[in-house]
Parts: sequence; C-alpha cells; structure tokens
Amino acid sequence: MHNDPHDDWDKLFDQLSVDSTVSDEQRERVKQRVFDAFEHRPTPQSRHVKLQALGHTLMKYKIPHGITAIVLVAGAFWLFQSSSTPAFALEALIENLMNARTARYDMIATVDGQPPLKMKVFYLEPTHMRQEMVNGYINISDWAAGKTVGLDPKTKRATVFNMINLPEETKQGMHEGNQFEGLRQSLRAATTDPNSKVVPLGEKQLDGRTVIGFRFEMPGTPMTLWADPATQLPVRIESAMAGPPKTDVVMMNYEFNVELDESLFNVEIPAGYEIIETDVDVSPASEKELIAALRMCCEASDGGFPTGLDTVSIGKYTAMYVQKMGIDNEKGPTGDQFQEIMKIARGLQFVMLLPKETDAHYAGAGIKQGDAERAILWFKPVGSEKYRVIYADLTAKDSDVAPRVDGARKLSP
Repeated sequence: MHNDPHDDWDKLFDQLSVDSTVSDEQRERVKQRVFDAFEHRPTPQSRHVKLQALGHTLMKYKIPHGITAIVLVAGAFWLFQSSSTPAFALEALIENLMNARTARYDMIATVDGQPPLKMKVFYLEPTHMRQEMVNGYINISDWAAGKTVGLDPKTKRATVFNMINLPEETKQGMHEGNQFEGLRQSLRAATTDPNSKVVPLGEKQLDGRTVIGFRFEMPGTPMTLWADPATQLPVRIESAMAGPPKTDVVMMNYEFNVELDESLFNVEIPAGYEIIETDVDVSPASEKELIAALRMCCEASDGGFPTGLDTVSIGKYTAMYVQKMGIDNEKGPTGDQFQEIMKIARGLQFVMLLPKETDAHYAGAGIKQGDAERAILWFKPVGSEKYRVIYADLTAKDSDVAPRVDGARKLSP
C-alpha cells in the first residue's frame, strides 16, 4: 500500500521549523532548508499527486506568500527533476527500437467510410517488409533490390513493381515507403525536432500489463506510443491523419528480435503464378504530373474533380479509370495499362507529400472541369513568396495571396 503523499510533505516541512516571519534573512534560511530537505526527498509519486500534496501542506502550515513562492519554486524543481526517469526511459526505448533487427506485429488501418484493413506485418532489417492481409493477399518489399511484389493466392496472379529512380537512402531502407523504418526515424526525429513535442501520459493497464505512454505531437502525423517499462520497447503505437478522410492506424502485439525465415521476404515469384510486371518511378512527382492526374480523374468521372486528394481517392479514381479503359476484371491490367493507371497515384502524391508549411488547400469537390476563374487547389512552394494556384480549367498561375473559396479544406501532410 502506498503512503499518503501528504505525509511525505509533512515530514519535509517538519524539518523546516517554519514560522510566519517573512524577513529577507528568514526567506534565505527557509530556502536553504527547503533545498536541503529535498535532497532527501520521498519516493517520487505522479506529478498530479505531488502537486496536490504540496498544495495541501502549504495550506496546512499557513506559509506566508513570500515563503510559499520559494517553496513552490523548489517544489517545481523537485517535481521535474524526479520525473527525469520517464525521459531517460523514452531515450532508451527509442534506442532499443532503432537497434531491433526484426519485428512482427499486427496492424489495423481504418479510413472514414471504409471497412478496417487488417494485416500481419513482418520486418527484417534493413530493407525487407512483408504484409499479409486477412483476405490472403501478400505484399513483399525489398528496397535494396528496388522491387515490390504483390501475390494473390486466390487468382494465382503476381504483380511486380520495379522501382526506378530510387534514391540511395531508400535502397538502404531509410524511407517512408519502408513503413517500419519510417516509424523508427519519425520517433527519433520527434525527440530532436524543435517543432515536435513529447508529452508523457503516465501509466495504464493494457491487456493485463502495465504500460507507460508518450504522445508525440509532431508535424504531419502525431503518434501515441505505449511501452513495456521492463523491456523498454513498444507494445502499441497509434497514429491519426486528419485527412480528409480521417485515417486511424493502430500497430500492436509487437514482437522484436524474433527469428524470421528469410524466405518470407523472397521476391521471386512462386511457380504457377501469372506475372504482371511494371516500372514505378519513385522520384518526386511534379506539378505537371499532378495536373495530368487531375485530368485523368475528370475523364473517369464525367468531368468532375476528385472529392478529396488522399489514398482513398487514389483508389477510387484509379478504379473508375480502370473501368473507363474497359480492363477485364478477371484478367486484370497489362503492364502497359498499369503504367497508365499509376499516373493517377503518382500525380496525386505530389499533393500528399507537400510539407505543412506550404499551406495547401483543396476546393475541387463537386466542381466540374472548365472554369478558368475557379481555383480548386493552391499551395505555397517551399522558398516561394507566392502561392501556386490551379484552376478548374487545369491551368496554373502564381498569386500573391491565397484564394478565398467557400468549402476549401486544408490538406494535412
């Protein structure tokens, strides 16, 4: 049973022999005694409990205002000093995560309006990733080889994506496309980026075990991490993207440094599979490619612009374009058709990867292609003093100010 925290503070104040004198000499004596007493402080409680106990004791002893200020300053010093253990634990946790050779975990992605996408994920350092969907589909990536393979055991069809223009850091696994490595880098950056904030969440019970939580308030995608204080490794990570549409991702049931057979990450196609192969340019997309993608979306939807610019819209308008092309659903697209379809995803990614400071907005939902005066998308390129504005006739111009359009939605990075 824990002692009443008020008792701890009482013991400290009993050592001070406090009276109601508020002279400068008395203040100095009290200040010194306060800090001397804190050198033998009680076992740390939570900050909330400590503050409550401190306030209770100050009231009990009727400490004068001048001395109260000294005590509060000293108390704050103790509270934050004694809270250094979680900060150290977080540093160790991230270091342990960075040093993990392998990982196995469950992942659930939920997009507003869509059924949850569930998968089992396997990671082998530094460039191998395997995702097994609940519907049986398997996705395997080898970034060093510049190849991603999708296997559909039901149809015996394999889709091979050869990634071209691959940056060297991507080949080494240091890239968002490598989901696990991207996670590790994001967490490490969050502890050093001045624009990020790490908020301790304290302890809670999760699936019968005590875990310690941290909230990473960083630009782009904030995350909440729950870790096992004994192993100092994550057991659950939650992230949310405002969208539109809103997307929640939960990664849980983590196992680290487990033995994983390298054959799980083999990108060779099994015998008996029909192979569809295509090249995918992974270099940064251009504004020209964005406009081309918007034009394709309009062609697929009787002239209407996408309802949003996000992963769901990519899937939706890609499917509509596939239907427009008359691709056989049973046979699937050919390699050349895949190349054409991928232009939608590549072009829209231009917007999805714009940094937060570009102040990107979209106002194309419900608008038809053609109006040269109607702004549908704008952003301020990095380093530019002007906004780049794309209009409904798919022309683009510079502007000193951002357009004002009813219903415009800020795009989250």
